Amino acid sequence: MAARRRKKQVSPETRRQIQRLTLMDNDFMTIALDKNNPCLEEMLRVILNKDDLVVKKVLTQRYLKGFARSVCLDIYAVDSHGVRYNIEIQQANEGADPRRARFHGGMIDTHVLKAGQDFKKLPECYVIFITRDDVLKQGKTIYTIHRYIDSDSGTKMQPFEDGSHIIYINGAAEDDGTELWKLIHDLQCANPDEMFFPRLAARAKYLKEDEEGVTVMSSYFEEQREKEKEGIAFKLIQLGEITLEKIAMCTGLTLRRVRQLAKTAPV
Repeated sequence: MAARRRKKQVSPETRRQIQRLTLMDNDFMTIALDKNNPCLEEMLRVILNKDDLVVKKVLTQRYLKGFARSVCLDIYAVDSHGVRYNIEIQQANEGADPRRARFHGGMIDTHVLKAGQDFKKLPECYVIFITRDDVLKQGKTIYTIHRYIDSDSGTKMQPFEDGSHIIYINGAAEDDGTELWKLIHDLQCANPDEMFFPRLAARAKYLKEDEEGVTVMSSYFEEQREKEKEGIAFKLIQLGEITLEKIAMCTGLTLRRVRQLAKTAPV
């Protein structure tokens, strides 16, 4: 008979850390929404006020390589009509600069349009920033940014239909009883039992209370800590002032892993 796999033990401190997390926390959001079409569909239907929106693809931490600068998108999604969505969860105001939204939209465009394709094939694209504070400082719950053709004749300006859209969601908005405010509440709520939206609540409850979900979160934390250690080790290797043995001792990595990293460091 095959030996039973030993159940992974999760420390009490890690459990407490998981309980404090909300969907505004990058780590929790990454696990909760990755490849989770129903949850993101629930969010986008509220943000865009489209009850029939159907999400076909969701990825978190999607890396897009650029010519001079690359970008990692918090959430990248595609709906049933081919519309692209990038949602950025921002705890710090400096991460929500308007020109960053412009850059993200441009990066998505370069990765969607294939060589030789007509520019008319570019799909609609939404870049949505959900921010902890009121970054644009006008007291609104949602800011929808439009492009218009300037009019010198005093007539109504016409929209410039380039298919790009930028939206800011104010996480500090006061309760106005709308579905959007309820969504903002849920994104900042640590207790799944107090959340309004059933799909988001169920996913949060699974990752916080189900033993399998807690193990998933714990394993993710361990992977992130290991990546941080490797990042520090790599920088020390590049400095070339400390032996590999001491780097292993300081970071807690195995000497074998440090030697592997050293082989990839530029000479």
